[in-house]
Amino acid sequence: MVDEVVEVFKEVAQISDVKKAKILNVALNEQSGCQDVAVQVLWSSRNLTSLERSYTSTDYLVQGEKVISFLPVPVNKNVELSQTSATGKWTALVVTSEKNQEEQQVIVLNQDSSMKTFDLKASEKHGKVYSDGEFGCLEWSPDEKMLAYVAEKKQPKPTSFMTLPKSSGEKEDSRGQEFTFRDEWGEQLVSKHQSVVCILNVQSGEIKCHDLTDQLCPGQLVWAPGGSGIFGVAFLGKPYRLGLIYCHNRESKLFHMDLEGSYSIIEESANFRSPRVSPDGSSIIYLRSEVGGPHAKCAQLCLLSLSDKQKRVVVDVVHRSQAIEEGSCFKGIYGYAGLPRRCWLNDSQRVVFSTMKFDNIILYVVNVVSGIITELPHLGSVQVLDVCDDWVLVDFSYISQPNQILLGYLPQQGQERQLQLKEVTCRREIPGVPNHYYSQWTFINDTPHPELKYSDIPVSVIYYGPTSLEQGNEKRPLICWPHGGPHSVVTNVYSMAAAFFVKLGFSIVFPNYRGSLGFGEDGVNSLPGYCGVTDVSDVHKATLQCLHRFSDVLDDTQVFLFGGSHGGFLVTHLAAQYPELYKAVSARNPVTDIPAMANVTDIPDWTFVETGFPHKHGKVPDGATLGKMLEMSPISRIDSLKTPVLFLVGKNDARVPPSQSFNFYKMLLARGVQTELHLYDDCHPLSKVDTEVDSLIHTALWFWKHKHTVC
Repeated sequence: MVDEVVEVFKEVAQISDVKKAKILNVALNEQSGCQDVAVQVLWSSRNLTSLERSYTSTDYLVQGEKVISFLPVPVNKNVELSQTSATGKWTALVVTSEKNQEEQQVIVLNQDSSMKTFDLKASEKHGKVYSDGEFGCLEWSPDEKMLAYVAEKKQPKPTSFMTLPKSSGEKEDSRGQEFTFRDEWGEQLVSKHQSVVCILNVQSGEIKCHDLTDQLCPGQLVWAPGGSGIFGVAFLGKPYRLGLIYCHNRESKLFHMDLEGSYSIIEESANFRSPRVSPDGSSIIYLRSEVGGPHAKCAQLCLLSLSDKQKRVVVDVVHRSQAIEEGSCFKGIYGYAGLPRRCWLNDSQRVVFSTMKFDNIILYVVNVVSGIITELPHLGSVQVLDVCDDWVLVDFSYISQPNQILLGYLPQQGQERQLQLKEVTCRREIPGVPNHYYSQWTFINDTPHPELKYSDIPVSVIYYGPTSLEQGNEKRPLICWPHGGPHSVVTNVYSMAAAFFVKLGFSIVFPNYRGSLGFGEDGVNSLPGYCGVTDVSDVHKATLQCLHRFSDVLDDTQVFLFGGSHGGFLVTHLAAQYPELYKAVSARNPVTDIPAMANVTDIPDWTFVETGFPHKHGKVPDGATLGKMLEMSPISRIDSLKTPVLFLVGKNDARVPPSQSFNFYKMLLARGVQTELHLYDDCHPLSKVDTEVDSLIHTALWFWKHKHTVC
């Protein structure tokens, strides 16, 4: 069985992922009279020999209906950031040294293949450059003479009290500071303490670094029109930092800074992200969300006029549904990625973005003058990656169809729905898994919500597997796979992990319970205070519906549970509440004991909000609060749990610390329940290749092992 599972994994793991893609150039072809579009795609592949990610870059030239594909080129894994200037003349790279991870360089390449290098560590201006999705950026100035980026503030090297004092010229005595704790931004942002704005003059090599006061941490920089300054987002670091990744409820400020470091606050007291300046330099758009409450929620799209400094909301929060063009409905703006780096059309009146609508990712155009939102035709999910000269580059996929890059030209205002997307990369198939192996539907849970106003919010379901049984085949086991968050969503996009299980002979049900994104803000707000109740009910009923809909295909005696984080919370709850249905559990970094997590996670606010309590910095939960948290936790039902449980745990997880799994594992051992725990040198997502290989294969073997056992 092991060899068979390993071979299946190898087969599906050959399919590369799209890491990112961009339009390199748009030029008029004088012979055809049409525009040629150059596209670059960065592919991420699993190297199953070295058990790490490998990257390749492939260029494509789109000439009408003809696409020329060039040979893929290996990409140095030590390239942290890269950016090509607007004219295409210059490309800048931030590269980390292979020998010393603390050494970084900026490499600037010219079209004529000449090269400049700048040693950032030797400059002693700042610490490591930030390349994460929350702060990281690398932006060319309009005149292509300067680069803006964000890095760790330069700190004196801490030493022992026993070292000799520094010379009188040193500004700060750092003796006795080697063990001083410095606050950081949590999960996947470890060692990021205090960021600074950095501007590199690529002609002189001069680097200027600028602080923001009061522990404000800048990031997401974009150049102001004419290169006179920059716009950015600054996160509040006081009184202490909370985990930032996946949390678009953290307070920040939108600011402007001139080239000498003087700055002004444009707007505050909200969460801001993705500032984007219009092509004509007249305005800037950005996303704005409320501070506090659920970590992910519906956002506003706002516009600031740079001439008169007037601000207005272009797209507001949608509580249930908003009627838009052509009889479509709009559910609001969501998403962890924010707006694409380039999202404006050339008229400086329209913006292109993607967001969730139920369990699909939909492509939209909004006119920032009229506020008209247009949904573009789609099949599956369409994520916009880049916009250049009115050409739109998207990543298209659905659950059973691997990612494909498509390109289209957006017509003039009022004609957007005529967009025709053409293939840039070829269509790919999963060997042995037909792309019609899926189904989607929604339903209303017939058990009323404790707050009746939320009872009619739908639950959406994605089923991945055959919808009819081929002659001679046995019925298939079913995996129930709820998402984490809880304010996230399983979208109809390709998943290698899901393809692995389906190819092994399983079917999968992905329920988007109430609290998921893409159903309006009411959908998000329906869950806090009812975790372990309404979400568990929604997931269980989605599973029962799936078994009923495909009763000819699925074996209702072979149902398994797989989920991580809040999904791990749900699968351990489900196993305890419905032990007669579920045969075995695989839980990835699960939340099992909310009160025990409250003081050790990087997101203590989560433990209050999701159990129905307000949170503020420094709040100490009283006995009643802790009691409610415990009552809502899976560990409160552990005496009912008889189902075998496999734990997959990242020892570096700052979001759901390993202690959550360790204690639950020990409690199961004490009760004689079959259990195993695998501990990985990884963090919350368990996304390293060696971790992914081991955890997915062990999960498959765990399910096969318990297929015919009786709990």
